Parts: sequence; structure tokens; C-alpha cells
Amino acid sequence: MTYLAIQYKNLEAIMGMLKSNVYAATDALDCEDGVKFFTEKSKESNMVMPEIYFFIRRPISPKYKNIFRRLARQSILKTSLKITSRGIKGTLKKIFPYYEIGMPEFDLDETIQHNPLKIYEKSLSHKDIYGIKRQQQKRNVVLILDTSGSMYGKTLLNAALTTSVLAYNMEKENYGIVLFNSTAMTLKRINDKKSIISIIDEILDSEAVGFTNIQIGLEKGLKQLNQVKENRKHKFGILITDGNYNRGENPLTISKKYPKLHVIGMPAENDADRGLDTCRELAKAGKGKFFAVTDYKEIPRALINLLSQT
Repeated sequence: MTYLAIQYKNLEAIMGMLKSNVYAATDALDCEDGVKFFTEKSKESNMVMPEIYFFIRRPISPKYKNIFRRLARQSILKTSLKITSRGIKGTLKKIFPYYEIGMPEFDLDETIQHNPLKIYEKSLSHKDIYGIKRQQQKRNVVLILDTSGSMYGKTLLNAALTTSVLAYNMEKENYGIVLFNSTAMTLKRINDKKSIISIIDEILDSEAVGFTNIQIGLEKGLKQLNQVKENRKHKFGILITDGNYNRGENPLTISKKYPKLHVIGMPAENDADRGLDTCRELAKAGKGKFFAVTDYKEIPRALINLLSQT
């Protein structure tokens, strides 16, 4: 298939080719013309390249695999930057028994309560005013992502985009990333520094396989949170799953050990109501919030919404 032949096909047609015969489609793309075509198309539609990459990453030649992976990564980074807001940070309000020039706020109630006589006598000075400083509170978060076979086809794309959104949003804070299916792996330790590029590339080359063992994922996440000895108030886990576990023990037991566990529940293809009920129960046991989404594409924005409230 030449470049001129490729450019007359829209992206939906290309995706249809990949789904019907991935090897034939990969052969057509495994060339300079294929790379050129998708380099141009990736500028028009950010999230097409990651979807295509997951189809062709095995059969395509090593020469072009790195190029397609780079295009996929760039698309994910662009999309996550649009979704996230660097301004969404947790802030801590602290009141001081004095007011300094430059403080953006003062506390009227505290000032009145501590200086009733001076207010009556109209002798209040700036030294009597209670000032307010808002300090950014450093949060410690572990993101626990379901990458089991039950969510195959959506999981890895969601994981790459979601972790990218988390990394941008918590750039100067502590976060860990745990992926789980039958087993669990720590993609990023909570106290480690790791580039977003490395995180995304590892996810792009990982596999969504196995059964669903939520318990082992939560155990791995809790181990990371326990590495932080700071105030429990600013430590929490975020679990993203369809809730339909078929391996391991009941995860409710381990969820109760979290200082706080929030859950984003995505409906499963089979027995969605039961899975969401489990997600809701996990959030309740973990004293956290529960967010239900109807499509995996909603998860990154649900994550942003959750981070803005914690």
C-alpha cells in the first residue's frame, strides 16, 4: 500500500482494517509512507495513535515500532495536558495572631473575638489583626490501576492517559503507581522520581492480561503509602477498577486499613451492577469517595475531579 493509497483512507477505515486483519494492516503500515501518514494524522486526532499502537506493537518491525510508540506517547501527553490543570492543588489555611504587609487575607472573626475592647474604643492597629496564609499541602497518593484481561482493549490506554494526568497534576507532590491483574507490580514508588515519558513507555509496552485480584493490588498500594510517615490526613489511595474480582480474598478487609481509599468504578462488560456495588463498598470501607463512570474515556476527568476535592 503506497502513501497515496493510504491517504485516501480515513482513520475509521484504518481501525477497521486493524480489527479485521491486524497482520495485513501492519504490513501496510510498516514502512516510511505509513509513518508519514500517521505522523500527519496524529496532529488531527490525539488519541488515535495510542489505539493503533496497541494493535500493531507486536507484529510491527523494531525499526518502526519506536517511531509509532513515540507518536502514541506524544498523543497521550498532549491529551493529558488538555485534561489536567496545574492549578488544582490542595491548600491549607493557617491563621496567625498578627498581620504582615503582603498577607493576601485576614480573619475578621478571629480579630473581633480577640479584640472586642479595642474595636469598641476604635484603637485597633494592624498588630491586632489576625492574618491568613494559605500553604500548599503536600499530598501522598497511590494510584492503583486494574489491568486485568476483563478490561482488555481499554485498560492500557486508560492507564497511560490516567497516569499521565496524575503525574502532571501532582508534579511537586508524592505519588506512586501500582498496576494489578492476577499479580501486582509497582510501576512507580511513592518516594521515587521518575519521568512521565518512562512511565508511559512502560505502560505502552505492558500487557493487559490475567484475572482480577483487587486484594493484591490494594496490598501493594498500602505498602507504598506506609513508606510515608506523615500525617494520615494527606495520604490516600485511588483505586480504578470494574470491581469484578475473580482471584484473591475479599478486598474489603484490606481497604479498611487505608487512611483513605477513593474508588473510580467503571462498568464491566459482564455483571456491571455487581462490580459497581463492590466499588461502592470498597470506597465506603476505605472512608473515601466513589465515582462511577460510564466509559473509560471519562476516567482521567474523574481523577481530576477527585484530586480537586482532596
